[in-house]
Amino acid sequence: MGLHVFQPVELDDILEGAFRFGGDTWALLTAQKDDKVNTMTVSWGGLTYVWNKTCAVVYVRESRYTKEFIDASKKFSLSFLSRPEYKSLRKYLGSVSGRDEDKITNARLNVNYFEDDIPFIDEADNVIIAKVLYRQKMEENCFVSGRLIADHYDKGDYHYMYIAEIKQVMIR
Repeated sequence: MGLHVFQPVELDDILEGAFRFGGDTWALLTAQKDDKVNTMTVSWGGLTYVWNKTCAVVYVRESRYTKEFIDASKKFSLSFLSRPEYKSLRKYLGSVSGRDEDKITNARLNVNYFEDDIPFIDEADNVIIAKVLYRQKMEENCFVSGRLIADHYDKGDYHYMYIAEIKQVMIR
């Protein structure tokens, strides 16, 4: 009889940086429309392999201003700011709309560009550059559990799921 060589681990213990979503890990999803750049916080998402491509999956509510930017450009960045000095920005950047103010400037963050047309946050520790392949709105009749609707969509503001091919990963 062989020895057991596998040990259980917590998934959160092996995922780091740009490969981990949720909990205390968050990113700024940044996109450009015409000559304007906007960003929003995201903590729902992940990485997947589909259509023979490594992709990022993110979820954006229809009401979010940044959604217009993603839909216009069909590309975005995910900038992960994990240093403690940026933790306080999460609440501000997640609650203020770019429709009302230039929140990137007000947060004292700087925009840089990948290939001149995909903006990302220059202060990030990790950045994922992605081009949208697929977008679909979540629909009430597709949920198996009504509890999810009650817990997350009581106002009917369903997320759009974006699957985007990862074109580049950058690590500071």
